[in-house]
Amino acid sequence: MQWTNEQTQAINENGNNILVAAAAGSGKTAVLVERIINKIINKKIDIDKILVVTFTNLAAAQMRERILDAIYKRIEENPENTHLQRQITLLPKANICTIDSFCLDLVKNNFFELDISPNFRIADEIELKIQRQETLEEMFEDKYEKHEEDFLKLINTFTTYRGDENLKEIVLKIYNYIQSMPYPNKWLNQQIEKFNLEEDIDFSETGWGKILYENAKDDILDGILQLRDIRDKAEKEPEIPKIYVTLSEDVRKLEKVYEANNWEELYRKLQEFFFDRWSKDKNAPEELVEELKRKRDLVKKNIEDIKKNIIIYDSQTANQDTKDIYETMKLVGKLVIEYEENLKEKKKEKNIVDFSDIEHFALSILIKDEMPSEIAIKYQNKFDEIAIDEYQDSNLVQEYILTTISRKNNIFMVGDVKQSIYKFRQAMPELFLEKYDTYKLKDNKQEKDNLKIKLFKNFRSRKEILNLTNLIFKNIMSKEFGEIEYNEEEYLNLGDKEYPEGKNLLPEIHIIETNKQESTNSRTRKSNKRP
Repeated sequence: MQWTNEQTQAINENGNNILVAAAAGSGKTAVLVERIINKIINKKIDIDKILVVTFTNLAAAQMRERILDAIYKRIEENPENTHLQRQITLLPKANICTIDSFCLDLVKNNFFELDISPNFRIADEIELKIQRQETLEEMFEDKYEKHEEDFLKLINTFTTYRGDENLKEIVLKIYNYIQSMPYPNKWLNQQIEKFNLEEDIDFSETGWGKILYENAKDDILDGILQLRDIRDKAEKEPEIPKIYVTLSEDVRKLEKVYEANNWEELYRKLQEFFFDRWSKDKNAPEELVEELKRKRDLVKKNIEDIKKNIIIYDSQTANQDTKDIYETMKLVGKLVIEYEENLKEKKKEKNIVDFSDIEHFALSILIKDEMPSEIAIKYQNKFDEIAIDEYQDSNLVQEYILTTISRKNNIFMVGDVKQSIYKFRQAMPELFLEKYDTYKLKDNKQEKDNLKIKLFKNFRSRKEILNLTNLIFKNIMSKEFGEIEYNEEEYLNLGDKEYPEGKNLLPEIHIIETNKQESTNSRTRKSNKRP
């Protein structure tokens, strides 16, 4: 196989942590297999000295099979090679697995480090769901009976006359989310403390204010772009001069609002902003007027929503509200931590665990007093390399585990942040992006710098498909919307695979609008455009 220069780098480079940004169709699995084979053959490293972490059991099985096929192929070329023959016997116990499987094996081999029974079992999701719900119900009933004052405050704050499901849902959502953190309770308390504002600053400088402020500004920009389109269409119609003037004034005034530089200024400008009365020209085409008015009304509604639901207070009032929330959030955090402790006891009684428990057990075995334990050091000495596939779907617990058993310069990560779809399972593509921004390409790299390699040549698709793909994502993907600036440096490039000649090879894209209002108010315009 003829490898590209970038693929050759990914196969051979060593001495630093390596991040391979591998786009769709770039041959990343073939490269990863070849890298492992290269280490086995040229570096004389045994396969059980390499940890390969995949995202699914199927991927692990396929990886193992491809490595086995590659070893057999090399043995056919060199049947006297005893080192290769040894790899066949080592492969069944090689660490080519999911992170869950690796952690489970680690915990079972070191259960004596934990306060758990060695014969625990992994509960299925239905059993776990029932256990979580029953534990929550029992805890709430107990608090009702005891008339706990703090609990009753939360009931009055979050529930309605219909029941307490809202508060239960809050507890479960927070509990599920924080399990992706290495130290869930510590992280939760840190987030709650952020509500404890000690000084009066512009609300846009707080964590929540910044998000609300930037979202509001994005929505205002979206409204400006839509109004400009409507205005430009009106300009071409001589029968509607009054409507054109109205739309031009809308754009001018909304652009003034967009110029706000902080929360207080945006709040004031929004309070002063209003849409002019819709003026209708006498001889205007009815159908055209209705179309323009309908589109303008949608923008008008969205701006009114911002005023009524987002930028509803001045900065001082918003800050005070945040301080008032602090006491309530402390009570919520206390309730979540108590729920976690109760659930832990219930699972211990039944001798069951879930995969999140396994990850946290593994972490507690590997880190003692914020330092790698003796067991972690044994793993550091054991593995010459840790290879992580689909790295964009890792979470922070997994990052801590794999970093702790590494030598700080022997992690090989492969992934594509553009294919990250598991945030709902607490995957953190931010881990990938942080390395993508800080690791260096070989030409710019100093000796101690970690290495970034881009595999952006696509061997799966024709140039017509790639050109359309690049065109679409260039216009819809940015740092703010998609977490990466999709420019020419990120383009999918045509590989050297030859396709049969064809005629009229025109790509098509079919856009299905399920909701016209959503379609009209789409955020796909949010690239780097500014008014």
